[in-house]
Amino acid sequence: MKLASLSNNGMGRVFLIAALLQFNGMLIGCGRFANSTNDSLTSTDRVNVSAQSSSSSTPLAAQTLTNAARKDFSSARVADQPNARSPLGINLAGVVSYSTELPFVDVFKTSHTWFSNAEGAGWAQGGPLALTREGWVASLRSGQYATTGLLDGGHYPTGNYTLLYDGQGQLDVAAMSGKGLTIVSQTPGRMVVKVTTEANGVQLNLRSTKVADPLRHIRFIMPGHEKTYQTQPFNPQFLKLLSPFKVLRFMDWAGTNGSQLANWSDRTTPSFETQSAVHGVSLEYMIQLANTLKADPWFTIPIRANDDFVRQFATLVRDKLDPSLKVHIEYSNEVWNFGFEQATYAKDQGVKLGLDKDQYLAGAKYYSQRSVEIFKLFEQVFGGTSRLDRVIAGQSVNTWSGDQILAWKNASKHADSYAIAPYFDGREILLNPDKAAQIARMSQDQVLDILQADLRGPIKTNMVASANLARKYGLALKAYEGGQQLTSFQFGNDEPQITKLYSDVNRNPRMGDLYTEYLNNWKAAGGGLFNHYSDIGTPIKFGMWGAVEYIGQDLKTAPKYQALRRYINANPTAK
Repeated sequence: MKLASLSNNGMGRVFLIAALLQFNGMLIGCGRFANSTNDSLTSTDRVNVSAQSSSSSTPLAAQTLTNAARKDFSSARVADQPNARSPLGINLAGVVSYSTELPFVDVFKTSHTWFSNAEGAGWAQGGPLALTREGWVASLRSGQYATTGLLDGGHYPTGNYTLLYDGQGQLDVAAMSGKGLTIVSQTPGRMVVKVTTEANGVQLNLRSTKVADPLRHIRFIMPGHEKTYQTQPFNPQFLKLLSPFKVLRFMDWAGTNGSQLANWSDRTTPSFETQSAVHGVSLEYMIQLANTLKADPWFTIPIRANDDFVRQFATLVRDKLDPSLKVHIEYSNEVWNFGFEQATYAKDQGVKLGLDKDQYLAGAKYYSQRSVEIFKLFEQVFGGTSRLDRVIAGQSVNTWSGDQILAWKNASKHADSYAIAPYFDGREILLNPDKAAQIARMSQDQVLDILQADLRGPIKTNMVASANLARKYGLALKAYEGGQQLTSFQFGNDEPQITKLYSDVNRNPRMGDLYTEYLNNWKAAGGGLFNHYSDIGTPIKFGMWGAVEYIGQDLKTAPKYQALRRYINANPTAK
């Protein structure tokens, strides 16, 4: 996401006038289950209790990924490789319980982290919850129970789901709506649950668990995938939608924005209770998805990651990623954007190191030099740069700051690409809270006309300016994100009406035409790889990001996705 406006004076001081936050997959309150407060999670008591204490077996997820990594890479790839000459990449939406992306056939991997409840108490008022390091419930006090939810974003497959678990305890399953869910069969460790659209999501309550053999390794498997979920963890429909794209940017999957992750030992692993954990999806799953689709991964390294973290990260990628794939490396995400905590962190570090008297420039220079340090660590692990694309990112509307970043300590000489996010949004009108009444009276065509003027005017100009900057430093110009950027949360009482209007605009066939013109302008300006933001997501007031709204959508009703596919077919790359 971009800042609403930005300027710099002759002293080089940058003033951030307003910020639009990119919530997308990280929103609290978008799903039915997530409407409940998560305050209790901040007091969660994590204890060192092994989830495997009563079993000598390797956790299923970790065992599956280890075995998959030993196979010939070609065995997991999509057969016809439709992305081989694709000029486009795509950002993946965040993994959360209410996402309509549904990437895993074991949908428990997208479940919410546990809420602590107690009989007779209010929601999430059960007190500290004792969890293992991997997030499984280690024990419960008298009257306490743990609750989680999944599939609360709607648009999920219906039919018989298979619930599997290890250990001993009492696990209740219920529909969030109170109807539309039936227990078909039940034996220790296995349950078959019929789920219909009426369920509006699934809630699981862990009522008791045996301390010596806690109930753990819960799986909730989509209909038809019980026999294959371990070796083929990804939803086939999800894979099909992503198959045209050459690059997968894992920024939201990694929980990059606001990340507090510094140490390798604290990262999410495949055996975690959920992949919607605070530190994002495990790197192993990102690598496996890239291998499966034969798509180059674009990784965003956490802002606080120490050198050991970076080395371990690079080593795992080197050892497990298909060696034919390119590795795009970027330090965090939009470190210039003070709507994100990482910008403040970089500023504070830059000031602490005395990199510049100007606080903004101190942060920009810290981002620049830490990016180079990370690149060098990857180069050491990979034994060179042939498999790497070292990305330094900047702001599409402000080449001045990009110039400062690239020039600092000759950072450009250690990079391969300069990346921006040239969103179009008609912001002077369409994002302006003072224009709410005017916008509410607009037709779809009037909104689309404003968007068209935007991409033909300032957006095109910014693309050319950024291309010139990249050319000055001998770098390729890429888009780490891009697409339309309409939001409506800022419009007060007019928000519901404008949300509907902007949602309909995104479904209008003319939006596909705008995308085609927009991408052609990008190519003409000298832009290379373009990563759309994002893949799958329903339109809400915080953004209409998804190229597709949900898995299983009729693609004839998805003009943005259709336009992306047309552009891919019309603009094949050399390889």
